[in-house]
Amino acid sequence: MRIFYAFLMLCFFSLSSNAQIANGSVAPDFTVTDIDGNEVNLYSILDEGKTVIMDIFATWCGPCWNYHQTHILADAYDMYGPNGTNELMVLAVEGDGSTAVDCIYGTGPNCNATTYGDWTAGVPYPIIDNPGIASAYDLAYYPTVFIIYPNKIVNELGQAQLSTIQSWLN
Repeated sequence: MRIFYAFLMLCFFSLSSNAQIANGSVAPDFTVTDIDGNEVNLYSILDEGKTVIMDIFATWCGPCWNYHQTHILADAYDMYGPNGTNELMVLAVEGDGSTAVDCIYGTGPNCNATTYGDWTAGVPYPIIDNPGIASAYDLAYYPTVFIIYPNKIVNELGQAQLSTIQSWLN
């Protein structure tokens, strides 16, 4: 019986140890190349005084696609990004390491129908295919949308409406 209880405790602690990065934590830095070949370094963006919204998604995730289709992040980028007030950067990160980059484009020889469509259509901000970022942020589920402030503090934003993003920026 003791072995059974020990097993239950082990299962409980192993499940609870996979918690996502805590709100108020320092955001892990990364340098990656986006799907257009441009280098992206998180801390460099933050050091410019910009806030970063990072949407970590998977191409096979229905809720991810639904949020993507609202164009809320594209609208926020248009208003507050480089062509707006230049106080915000939005990054989209395909975080599932088992998904081929072709799936981001909605089709291709390596995409085996594990995508909802073309994730690049109408997206003015960088898209990154890198599961290491999801791992660094201890991602618990898709989609997870983070807001990272210039002081490098990260909070989960969630699938926020534009008005919520505006209030978080202020």
